[in-house]
Amino acid sequence: MTLMWLLAALAAVPVLAVPLTGALGRRAGWPIAIAFLALAVAMVPAAREVLDGGETTWTAAWLPALDVDLALRLDGLGLVFVMIALVIGAAVLVYSVEYLDEGRQLGFYLWMTVFAVGMVGLVLADDLVLLFMCWEITSLASFLLIARSGSGAESASARTLFMTFFGGLTLLLAVVLMVVATGTTSLSQALSSEVWAERPGLTAVVAVLVAVAGFTKAAQFPFHPWLPDAMAAATPVSAYLHAAAVVKAGIYLMLRFSEAFSEVPVWNALLISVGLFTAAMAALFALQQHDLKRLMAYSTVSQLGLITAAIGVGTEKALTAAVIHTIAHALFKSGLFMMVGVIDHAAGTRDIRRLPELRRVMPWSFATVVLGTASMAGIPPMLGFVSKETILGSMLEAPGPDWVGFLALTAAGLGSVLTVAYSAKIVLGGFVDGERAKTCHGPSAGLFLPAAAPIWAGLPIGLAVWALDVPVERAVQAMGAESAYELKLWHGLAPELLVSAAAIAAGAALMTRRRALYRRLEADLLPGTGADALERIFAGAARVGRRIAWTVAADHPRRHVVPPLVVLTLVLGAGSLTVLGVGDLPATQPDLWRPIDVGLLALIVLGVVATCLADSRIAATVALGGVGIAVTVQLFALGAPDVGLTQLMVEVLTVVVIMLVLRQLPRRFGRSPRRRGAGPLVLATGLGVAAGLATWVLTGRRERSGPAEYYLAEGTEETGGDNLVNVILVEFRALDTLGELAVLGLAGVAILAVLATVPPRTLDPPGWTDRAERIPLRPVATLRDPQARAALLDAQSNLRALQLLLRVVAPVLVVLSAVIFWRGHNAPGGGFIAALVASVVVAQVYLSRPEDRAVGPSRLHLALIGGGVLTALVSGLLGYADSSFLQPLYGTVAGTKLSTSLIFDVGVYAAVLGLVMVAFDRLGAAPPDRSAAEESTEGPTEGPAILEGAAESPGTSQGEEGTG
Repeated sequence: MTLMWLLAALAAVPVLAVPLTGALGRRAGWPIAIAFLALAVAMVPAAREVLDGGETTWTAAWLPALDVDLALRLDGLGLVFVMIALVIGAAVLVYSVEYLDEGRQLGFYLWMTVFAVGMVGLVLADDLVLLFMCWEITSLASFLLIARSGSGAESASARTLFMTFFGGLTLLLAVVLMVVATGTTSLSQALSSEVWAERPGLTAVVAVLVAVAGFTKAAQFPFHPWLPDAMAAATPVSAYLHAAAVVKAGIYLMLRFSEAFSEVPVWNALLISVGLFTAAMAALFALQQHDLKRLMAYSTVSQLGLITAAIGVGTEKALTAAVIHTIAHALFKSGLFMMVGVIDHAAGTRDIRRLPELRRVMPWSFATVVLGTASMAGIPPMLGFVSKETILGSMLEAPGPDWVGFLALTAAGLGSVLTVAYSAKIVLGGFVDGERAKTCHGPSAGLFLPAAAPIWAGLPIGLAVWALDVPVERAVQAMGAESAYELKLWHGLAPELLVSAAAIAAGAALMTRRRALYRRLEADLLPGTGADALERIFAGAARVGRRIAWTVAADHPRRHVVPPLVVLTLVLGAGSLTVLGVGDLPATQPDLWRPIDVGLLALIVLGVVATCLADSRIAATVALGGVGIAVTVQLFALGAPDVGLTQLMVEVLTVVVIMLVLRQLPRRFGRSPRRRGAGPLVLATGLGVAAGLATWVLTGRRERSGPAEYYLAEGTEETGGDNLVNVILVEFRALDTLGELAVLGLAGVAILAVLATVPPRTLDPPGWTDRAERIPLRPVATLRDPQARAALLDAQSNLRALQLLLRVVAPVLVVLSAVIFWRGHNAPGGGFIAALVASVVVAQVYLSRPEDRAVGPSRLHLALIGGGVLTALVSGLLGYADSSFLQPLYGTVAGTKLSTSLIFDVGVYAAVLGLVMVAFDRLGAAPPDRSAAEESTEGPTEGPAILEGAAESPGTSQGEEGTG
């Protein structure tokens, strides 16, 4: 089975999890577990090739322009971690069937399988970009699995995400440096590059960044608090992610990069010191715990510290120890986590102070936990004994003077004493020291067997550890070593055996006085936990954020708009003057000055001045619209019909939308006489001069750019389209357009979200003043203008002409929209312009109605926006049939040449039309309860009430002053 098909089949499992959970509920774990095991069996041919000394690879072009490939590679190291992810994952999924409550459990199975895809993709990735993406997938899936465990897990999931994403940032920086330094994104080529030997400074920096990333996932100090925090998740999540998978992602990263950094001093020192310190610290914290699950969490941190220290040593023996202990830890720790769930189900608690004497009720569970903790404590003949002995022996090979190895062995030995102690605490606290008077029921077979299987597997593997010689050797060779250390249950009276025996004896002695030891450890060793420290960091960051937000915290737009515009004016002006001072500017391009330009410039200046000096909001809108129309004429005069038509449609729709908003605002701005218009006019003048100067210096005096020359010379031949503007948007730079399309969609969603929080305004009895808004209402009958009064009192008759005109204009605009859309590839037009033309129809339909109501069916606009973005994405995926995302495909239908970029343009059309409909339906349509409010109004009226100042009236209303 090729690696591509393996990953594709595994990626299909989360998709299948949706219908499976709907049909089977929590029992969907059975078919998903079978799928995991089937994929593991399907890998046997590739695994056999790896064990024979080869490797399996698969590569496809992904981003050819950037030399990024979708590259997968299965070697000995990857094989170990893939099998852990699939086999342990299958056991946990079978266990989940009995552990979880009745119900669909979609979130659990969906994110568990997504995590498995990310984990397998991570260990198979032979491209740095793909490796980073899969790394982040595991972080997100872990966060979601913790967060779904209830409100109590929300803060814990946020802290976990913060820690792991910090590691993601350091990994991203390391990846960027590696790509720049080695000139390739291939992981195997980058690790074997000569750069690491030639540039020691760069090597040290990248090694530290990779180590920090590994520490965050492997829960090493000071990033360890997230793992105990994550115990808020369900026990199956802890058994898979926090014992066998997500923490192993950090171990895998350090093992994989040890090929390049195993002889880098900062790498050795950092991993050995942090690993051994974490092992001892977490072991001490484990002895403090009363909750068996949190005890398991700290014991996991401690065991991962030993593996990290072994990776830091970097010798063949040390790397062998790291690999074999990774396997042993995945077996005994996943089983022990599941056994904690068995205890919790049987006794109703995980607190060892409240547990009954379980060894009498659950003898098989007792025996299983004894075997699991014996493997964790390094007691023969379990597999954990072999791996622990190898780790202890490898400490003597630590780089540096001889005393460094002796010190490392001593530290590891002291940590082992505590390991024996907390392992004994699990057995004694969980099964022996409980009250005999308390009773409980035994576990079901469906819960016990999958939990016991990984633990019991450690016994025969430990007795026949030689069976792992070949896979472990292939894994060690994948890290650049020549061969692996020979695995044996008995290596003679070596120093590590003596240290191990002493640790077992010392740990047993501590447990003879365990009650006194527990009382001493119950006192807090530190003033707070790691979670408390993170909460203080979050609280401090929130305070800083509030202080920063306070600097612009105002409802008046001047506080938001003026500072960035002033800065922009200064930057543009200073930059342009600096370029002018340098000299050697290219000659001015021809045809920059024409008579029509002077006239249009005068009109634009007049419009800007009128906008700045206008006291009426309506007058300012009209003047602003005049500026837009003048700019439209300028674009047509420059020979840009596509952009000009777009500008024209945008101006028409913008003015209509602004008028909808103005209905809810006073007629005048309410400026004080002393500051009337001076500030905006000065700012507009300064920014206009600076922008004009920058355009003349930086754009108007330069030669045509290389990309522009390419588009002009090759665009038509490459695409078959004569309209280069549209071709650039939907083919050459379609990814940019897709991003802009997503922004448009988010703008529509933002309109819905913001206006959903605004309570609907109801019409009150005539003459009533709304105290909250301070805007007086008065009846239409008081209007002095008889035509305005008649138009508002009889809206149906007033709109008759517009309604009749709509019957003629609307079909013409619809046909024109279709024609503009169809011809966009070869003539001025395209999806965006066509959608704007169709949007004018929407505006006319709205304006021709006597009442305020939505133009289209409910939620049609959301369907158009979402469908448009999805259509554009699908058209991009079609490009993979040729080479890459958004690569256009061409064909001929009935003699007409077509391209998938036409489908992309359909998405643009739908999303733009949906955004305009959102604006009209939410800004123009009446709130649902307006009619009810009108019907409930008591007292005689002389027509509908209107906002004071919404129409012409003598004098200045009270609501005008002070309203900005």
